[in-house]
Amino acid sequence: MQENFFPHPEKIGQIGLEDWLDIGNNKKALQECDKVLKKTPNLQCAKALKALTLHRIGKEAEAANILDALTAESPTDDATLQAMTLCYRELQQLEKICKLYETAVKLDPTNEELFTHLFMSYARIFDFKSQQKTAMTLYKHKPKTPYYCWAVMSIILQATRGEGKDDLKKRKLLLSLAERMMEKLIVDGKLDAEQEVQLYVMVLELQEKYEEIMVILEGPLGTKLACSNPPQNRLKYLLPLTRWDEINLLCKGILMESVDRWDIWKEYINSVFELMAAKPCVETNNHDNHDGAADGDMETVDDTPEKCHEFICRIVENGADNGFLLRGPYLARFELCSKLVKRNVDASDVLGETIELFIEYFRKFGHKPCCVSDLRLYLNLLDGEKKAELSSRLIKDVGISSTSVPQSEQQMQRHLCALQLSRLCGAHRNLTSDHLKALVTAFSLHYEHGYQTYGTDLLSTDLGPSDPYALLAAHVLYDLSRTEQSSEPIIAALVLLENMLKNSPSNFHAKLLSVRLYHTVGGCLGAQNLYNSLDTKHLQLDSLGFVHCARLSTTGLYSLCSNLFDVTLKFFSSNYKDSSDHITFSYKYGSFIKLDEFMDFRERLNNSMHYTTVAIDRIVLSLVECTNLDGLYNIDISPKDDKIDWEALRDNHDLSVYISWDPERIDAPPEEFEDIKQFFTQNLVFLKLRTSVLWSLSAAVDIIKSSDGVRTKHVDQLKNILQNWEALCAESRTRNHVPLRQNQVTLPLPSRLHVALDTPHFEVVGNTFRVLLAAASECGAGEDLVKKIEGSLKTMMEMIEKRTEDEKNSNLVYRRETMEYVVNTVEILSLSSLVCLLCNDLVKPTQGKKGKKKVNESTSKELVNRLANSLKTHINELNNILQSWSDFSVSSDLSSMLESLNLNSDGHNVCENIVNSYVFACREIQSVLKSKIKMLNIVS
Repeated sequence: MQENFFPHPEKIGQIGLEDWLDIGNNKKALQECDKVLKKTPNLQCAKALKALTLHRIGKEAEAANILDALTAESPTDDATLQAMTLCYRELQQLEKICKLYETAVKLDPTNEELFTHLFMSYARIFDFKSQQKTAMTLYKHKPKTPYYCWAVMSIILQATRGEGKDDLKKRKLLLSLAERMMEKLIVDGKLDAEQEVQLYVMVLELQEKYEEIMVILEGPLGTKLACSNPPQNRLKYLLPLTRWDEINLLCKGILMESVDRWDIWKEYINSVFELMAAKPCVETNNHDNHDGAADGDMETVDDTPEKCHEFICRIVENGADNGFLLRGPYLARFELCSKLVKRNVDASDVLGETIELFIEYFRKFGHKPCCVSDLRLYLNLLDGEKKAELSSRLIKDVGISSTSVPQSEQQMQRHLCALQLSRLCGAHRNLTSDHLKALVTAFSLHYEHGYQTYGTDLLSTDLGPSDPYALLAAHVLYDLSRTEQSSEPIIAALVLLENMLKNSPSNFHAKLLSVRLYHTVGGCLGAQNLYNSLDTKHLQLDSLGFVHCARLSTTGLYSLCSNLFDVTLKFFSSNYKDSSDHITFSYKYGSFIKLDEFMDFRERLNNSMHYTTVAIDRIVLSLVECTNLDGLYNIDISPKDDKIDWEALRDNHDLSVYISWDPERIDAPPEEFEDIKQFFTQNLVFLKLRTSVLWSLSAAVDIIKSSDGVRTKHVDQLKNILQNWEALCAESRTRNHVPLRQNQVTLPLPSRLHVALDTPHFEVVGNTFRVLLAAASECGAGEDLVKKIEGSLKTMMEMIEKRTEDEKNSNLVYRRETMEYVVNTVEILSLSSLVCLLCNDLVKPTQGKKGKKKVNESTSKELVNRLANSLKTHINELNNILQSWSDFSVSSDLSSMLESLNLNSDGHNVCENIVNSYVFACREIQSVLKSKIKMLNIVS
């Protein structure tokens, strides 16, 4: 446990309770609590600990009763309050902690510790006004500067995140108040600590008073910023003041000391061009008199590209003289060249031929893996012809032909660098199948040679020096699969990566790529094994969750889905609780500059698209597996309490985690691709469609549970939801959303929206809800609705049968898409069966049921029976289709292909993973379908 809130052992009667709670033995802890309460029944701390223990063993109702009773007693001792606080935090009822301490401080208004806890309780729920009031009250009782700063920070947060967020007048007023409060501290001589000076600077920065900040940094208060970098601080505030001459000189001074500071290089070069633009408008008394300046004169402002290049050359020469070689000044030439090109200035006059810059950089740093990522940023400086020339010159410069191998590890790294840059330049595009196969063969041979020569003595945690050859080969094999419209090259790539991982078991690049390739062909079991080996945890469950978790729902392997969804949701839930600690600790230690970061981090995770997707998928999965009404009533159907802020949802996926040398990566990181932005929009629409189903089901359950007087309200609610759902479906289909192009293996698979729109979700499930509405309101529209549902079900089954019998199923990519259609069909049938069960509960004889309206039982019951029979017919039909479709094998041509690519493996494990994925998925789906047949038998 994080807080040691237990009273003295003499009070509690024993020592072991804390230990039992710490090790998680809650049953033993409960027994100890009961022992203590037998001796001292009124001991409040023991009661609070019992409530905590009951909550942890799942008896939340009993825990809540004890907590309510304790709250009524108005405890004031710290041990009881801390125990209750921990319990409320685990229950995620943070508001009750505030009420607890509000009562306590009224009973003990001079207790500093109670007021501190009250302030922290408000900080957890972001009640900034109450924070301010509490902090000022605390400061009056105990005039300590940190408490005063708490109040100032609370005012700042009101301005930036509270009522001043959308009201500029209030924001200005609140920030002005915060500034005056800090000035009072200075006048009183109480501004001593570094954190307090940082808070004052923060207030001024939010008001854009940069001149005042510069006065502080250069005055006596600036000396208190002991942990900060003075030149860096000055630069930060000189930039918005546009003092380009000072910025230029400051950057030069920093660069002379720290040659590799890339952020400073960019600001320096930017200042050169800003000075050059302003030159005609200002007096340049000493700027132009460069001829009289001695070499290395740091007082001279560089306001032309020529002077900038001279400074870069001087840095390079100094490095050469001192015997070290750093990338910063060499990359600065590329940045200077880029700025010149953007301004339509001929860079060759200053820097010479651009392609020679690339060649020089490669010769100096080509033996380092970072060379590729460095040069990728600037490849757009070359046109298509120059890129092709660069590609051939780099390969030639390495000195390795098609019949030779690297003679040293450094030469091998240079060869890899040249190959990767060559691919970035587009050398692998538009090649024939034979050429692509030849490349794969060459890369696999180079990998084997590199491993045998340089990789055998490495630790299991080391990445093999020749591993990039195998990764390149896998990328080329994916290109080959696209060219031939065949899944065999993907399986070959998986076999190649599997062999590589035996030699380099810690190579996460290979694991990530393998997960993606497995999902491409529907091999979820193989993807699951590799995903587990990645040991993804904490924040990676959000940033990397799309790699596996996002596709799991389309595979039909419901047991795998359930486990991974629970782990992911547990992370988000625990983050919500734990992130409040980061905020309270920031106040406790005066780290005010970190508060915004922690709050942004919390909001970023709470508004994660992946979190919302997994939460909804988990609910839908529970519904698919549900077999009776009692189970349905126990499911918390409404996602996030119906409070999804669609505008705030954000995509936290880290697409750049995949190593890639596709030419598209030159222009921008994948997160900025227009296709990826469209992909996010499509996923958002898909989520809205999914939540419409859940909200509809929630309203339908309310109709069944409600009495006559309240039922009309829920009927109207369901009608509105269905109207919005239908309109959203129609709008989504008219927009003709284009699937994400699959020309790059490092991009996600297409959005699930496309298959969802191709299958009749609303036409079946939505109309089944309308059958329930018809039964609830006694209107005669039920028969027409059932006919529509039967027609839609028939069309859906014909589509599934056609896809499963199609010869294209030999292509595993097509087969994976078919499985996604099957999973959607199962979802439609399962949800419709549950609604049918609700309809049956609504129309069955009502004797003995209070408050339920008598309906035309015979007609409604006949329609419900007819609907149930139709659903059973199509469920059986789907079951029969799956029985024959699940029997398949991977193409026999694979072994010859592996042999032609010099892969010494039969690919048995990979093929087995893929086949078993489909076989096990079909079994799980058939099990679900059988449970639905059994459930529907109740109706008829």
